[in-house]
Amino acid sequence: MGDLRARLLDTGIELIADRGLGGLTHDAVDACAQVPVGSTRELFPTRDALVEGVTERCIDRELEMAAGPSPAGEPSAEVIAGMFDRFADRALGEDRAVTLARYALHAEAARTPALRAFYAVGADQVDTWAVDLVRRAGSVHPERDFGIVANYVTGLVFHELALPTPDLDVADRVRTLIDALGWSAP
Repeated sequence: MGDLRARLLDTGIELIADRGLGGLTHDAVDACAQVPVGSTRELFPTRDALVEGVTERCIDRELEMAAGPSPAGEPSAEVIAGMFDRFADRALGEDRAVTLARYALHAEAARTPALRAFYAVGADQVDTWAVDLVRRAGSVHPERDFGIVANYVTGLVFHELALPTPDLDVADRVRTLIDALGWSAP
């Protein structure tokens, strides 16, 4: 059952990426996932349940993208810049559909308070983990600095989806931002 659920939700992510949120329907998921008609509705009886399920799956996949491999030893500004670089690389490459779906769902969450709650939980998980890394990497203001760097990278990824920069070096840009924020070496 878990594999079918994940497969349907991953199909939902692909549908949103390809067709927008309006393209996410029970019938479309069934057809694209090549499962019997009614399979999606059985697991997600309402459209809201389907949207919430896809949102949770999107968050789970983003957490995997953000976390990546754990840094060996104590993190540094260079390690943090590299982590954001790997995240952006995945967000613009192999996990582009997750990124596109995320932005569509993010816009929907702005209009739908119940959906916003799902994002808040996922954001709290990432923030707790990342703020600790940023603190250990030398930030004197880790909550502030993580917010600044994460929002910068989020905006950069959003921009790059539509207008790609040749030879983009996210790590260099993040390192420059970290230097401007005045992190000290741990």
